[in-house]
Amino acid sequence: MRASRWPLLLTALLFSLAGIGAAHEVPSDVTVHAFVKPSGGKLQLLIRVPLRAIRDLDFPEIERGYLDVEKLVPRLPDAATLWISDFIAIHEGETRMPKPRIVSTQLSIESDKSFASFEEALAHVFAPKPENRENLFWNQVLFDILFEYPIQSDQSRFSIRPRLERLAARVTTVLRFVPPGGAVRAYEFAGDPGLVPLDPRWSQAAGRFIELGFFHILDGT
Repeated sequence: MRASRWPLLLTALLFSLAGIGAAHEVPSDVTVHAFVKPSGGKLQLLIRVPLRAIRDLDFPEIERGYLDVEKLVPRLPDAATLWISDFIAIHEGETRMPKPRIVSTQLSIESDKSFASFEEALAHVFAPKPENRENLFWNQVLFDILFEYPIQSDQSRFSIRPRLERLAARVTTVLRFVPPGGAVRAYEFAGDPGLVPLDPRWSQAAGRFIELGFFHILDGT
């Protein structure tokens, strides 16, 4: 009698493991949006990723499967460090910047347009967070983070290596560099592009385009 229960227990265990795998499956395609702005003695990195790309984070729920934002918010800084800033290297000249501090985090609905400009994105990341009564689903939410790095001068040459390919099977990063008093430069690349010079000399830009193939530098927005 006891032996006959093992097939049932094994089946239940397999279903349980399948559920865990489905909840943490790797997204097929993710787009990351980012702004890099040096100003005075600090460099601000504003970044937006789909929350579904943060796979080892438990998403607390309220009734009907809606996201429990109030319980999730205290966990966001750790997620920002483990999944984002630990995999981003920013250099000032030849010097790699130390780990950044997390200034603020935010949750946004997918239709939010605040990342159209640096100013809008900065204001949005400090805005009040959504409330539970807004009935959000975890896989339809964007995760916004403001990181801050100490720098020697906002006139330095900066470069960045965003190793964010682990977020999904395919990761596209759209990054805009906002230099002091200069035109915004926009970049787009897939996966890990290596160390990318921001606001580079055209000789550098041409060399990287030939080397990487999928690396693009765009003027304006």
